[in-house]
Amino acid sequence: MPRGGTPPLVPMWPGVCVVEKNPFPFFPFNPRWREQFSATEFQVFCVLLRLAWVSPRPCFLPADELELARLTESHVRGDIPPRVMSYFKFHERLGLLYFPPQLRALQRLIGGEDLYALLWDDRL
Repeated sequence: MPRGGTPPLVPMWPGVCVVEKNPFPFFPFNPRWREQFSATEFQVFCVLLRLAWVSPRPCFLPADELELARLTESHVRGDIPPRVMSYFKFHERLGLLYFPPQLRALQRLIGGEDLYALLWDDRL
């Protein structure tokens, strides 16, 4: 068995959970979020989550609509649907947008919680 590196981010044993419903195996994702959107809305939602996760200030996106449109233009066509934007909140102090479950997950990871526990936590 090789040593070093990082552990896999999905369980290695069969039958524990359906992983393929998680478009981000590196990020805790509640599959019920998918049910709330059309296919196009869900695609945009996933793009925003991905961009927020890897942003210079993790889990935050610019609140400026033009800047956000510029960030997403290579990933999605057209405007960001208002329904998708309604899931993101404005952080008063930072002046940035965030998706509350994603920020809570990051805070819990920073606090030392196990990633595997977060992957299956539907309270996010």
